[in-house]
Amino acid sequence: MTAALLAPAALALAALVGLPVLAHLTRQRPDKTVPYGAVLLLQRLARKQRRKRRLRDPLLLALRLLALLLVVAAVARPELRWPGAPPEVGGTGAVVVVLDNSLSMDLREGILATEGLDGDGTGTLLSVARQRAVDLVRSLPDGTLVGAVVIGGHAERLTPQLSADRALVAAALEDVRQTQGTTDLAGGLREARRMLGGQGGEVVVYTDEAGPVAVPGATEELELLTAQGGALTPEPVRPARPRNLAVTDARYGDGPEGGSVRIRVANFGDADVEAPVTVTLPDGAAITAFVEVPAGETAEEAVTVPRVAAGGVGRAQVDDSALAADDGYAFHLPRVGASRVLVVDGDPGATPVASEVYFLERALAPWGATAAARGGVLPDVTSPAGLASLDSGDHQVVFMANVGDPASAAGPLLEFVRSGGGLVIAVGDNVTADRYNAALGRLLPSPLREPVSLVSPGEPGVPVELPDTALELFAPFARGGRAAFGQARTRRLMTLQPFEDDENVRTLLRLQGGQPLLVERRVGQGRVLLWTTTLDLGWTDLPLQAMFMPLVQRTVSYLGGDAGGGGERRSVTVGDTVSVPLPDSALDVTVEGPRGPVAVVVRSGSATFVAEAAGAYVVETPGAPALAWVAANVDPVESDVRPGPTLVETAAEVDPDRFLRRVSLSPWLLAGGLAFAFISAVAALRRVGHEDEAAEPADEVPLAS
Repeated sequence: MTAALLAPAALALAALVGLPVLAHLTRQRPDKTVPYGAVLLLQRLARKQRRKRRLRDPLLLALRLLALLLVVAAVARPELRWPGAPPEVGGTGAVVVVLDNSLSMDLREGILATEGLDGDGTGTLLSVARQRAVDLVRSLPDGTLVGAVVIGGHAERLTPQLSADRALVAAALEDVRQTQGTTDLAGGLREARRMLGGQGGEVVVYTDEAGPVAVPGATEELELLTAQGGALTPEPVRPARPRNLAVTDARYGDGPEGGSVRIRVANFGDADVEAPVTVTLPDGAAITAFVEVPAGETAEEAVTVPRVAAGGVGRAQVDDSALAADDGYAFHLPRVGASRVLVVDGDPGATPVASEVYFLERALAPWGATAAARGGVLPDVTSPAGLASLDSGDHQVVFMANVGDPASAAGPLLEFVRSGGGLVIAVGDNVTADRYNAALGRLLPSPLREPVSLVSPGEPGVPVELPDTALELFAPFARGGRAAFGQARTRRLMTLQPFEDDENVRTLLRLQGGQPLLVERRVGQGRVLLWTTTLDLGWTDLPLQAMFMPLVQRTVSYLGGDAGGGGERRSVTVGDTVSVPLPDSALDVTVEGPRGPVAVVVRSGSATFVAEAAGAYVVETPGAPALAWVAANVDPVESDVRPGPTLVETAAEVDPDRFLRRVSLSPWLLAGGLAFAFISAVAALRRVGHEDEAAEPADEVPLAS
């Protein structure tokens, strides 16, 4: 409420207060006369003059001054102003309803006693606002043109234009669903203004007015609406005591053990809160801690990650029932710790360099075991006897290099692959067809025959054909490194019985001339890769090529050893459009979101989709590691459910004639001035009467001589 003067210049009349003061000081009669002699005449005369100048009857003077000031103030025409309710809706013949379905409108009405709402206490602010909007549309006079706009995320028309079919508009409003977007109030007023077409009309806005941004950001559009003859009618839907806990950030960082995830929680309420916060890792492991958040502030809590954890997108979740969508925060988690790989050395050799797995071990852990333990691939090298204790809980991939007799491990290996493990078999001089076919016949892509020499001693060998990068294993080499395969030479090869590629068996890599070099077989939920040459320098120079290390690393990921750790990583806000480049535009791309499959458009070598809900999105192709991991989160601005600037106050600044209530104070001031003038006049008359009565006896007293 504010006060204003319509004629401030009239206050200059306040200078007239000097007149009552002068009148009050003049012709003041003494209370009584005292006889005196001629000798005392001069002394008494001086005292008498001083008494005449002394201010007497201050109460009477105050009444006269107050009366004059009140009259002057009444002439200045002061008035009180405050924002008030606008006139009833429907008088202009055109109405556009703007309904806020942003994230903050999902605040639970049943938890917070809502102010001035008719809900049943079990829904959300949106459910109450939606019902009020529908009731308004149905109550409008016949012939009123009506339109509707929603402002959750991006403003969108529910009706393409104004319509006289009020039932149709009411049905469209009833179908409005909750979004996790921000409040696009400015966009909603813009669409409403365009729908009215500059012909005047009313825009009724149902919103919670939450946060410090939405209402001030719509001031310009509100001015344009008013300039075009439109009028705004705010219908706020506010909780009486808003509160909300929200996770506004979660990040993984290296540290002791497997590192830690730091979570930031904001308290948008007026009371201190202690709540549990749970971090769920991509592999499903959950870790819970408690966080104490002061009222109106934020607090941080750290959760330690295990030494070994799969990579992907994790989630930090706080326990709060007020607003569900912002209780969780999706964050990226790289592969923590090593992806453990069992390497079986079938020919250790006299020196490390002579070992069958020397090059393989260094390709798996190029920076050594210490670095691999912090994240990457950690090879556990063992002899063939170590296969008997194979545990799928410790290892997801097994490399067998030139193992002479695998019979003792045939059963564990078969069960390991069937349950989803990956097996890589590399042959060599120790391998015989009879033993392998008998022991591993159910795992081999095709029965072995015998090794053959492809070139004469001293010759470089047969080159390798360039791989098909459409295959999942070689997809990363489409961006570079594919030509390096052609530089590898193979001198000796294990032959296979003839076979044809099908859905379970296929040749991934060949030598020039067509001989199979790398063959894959699916067994149960796992895969077997058979190299028909060695993984050392015995039969080939493959380990010396630049592509050997990335190919070995890719093989581990391809067989599931680093599931969820690869792929591009993105962090976006709900409502953003995400575009992921593809290695091959012909790939069959799918996107899995927090609510299930997501519509994706593949165009110009990219897969594009919209992140409409908070959570993890995985962009992938069938049978291959993820192409991208996307963590989508809501805008923290929407989590602030505390009341911001009101729409009616903002509108009152733009269109004061419609929104300001006025009460003129002039009649009251004038009446008060006249009343005080009358009282002062009565008091003055009574004062004069008392003075006259007191003066009569004094006149009869003779003066002393």
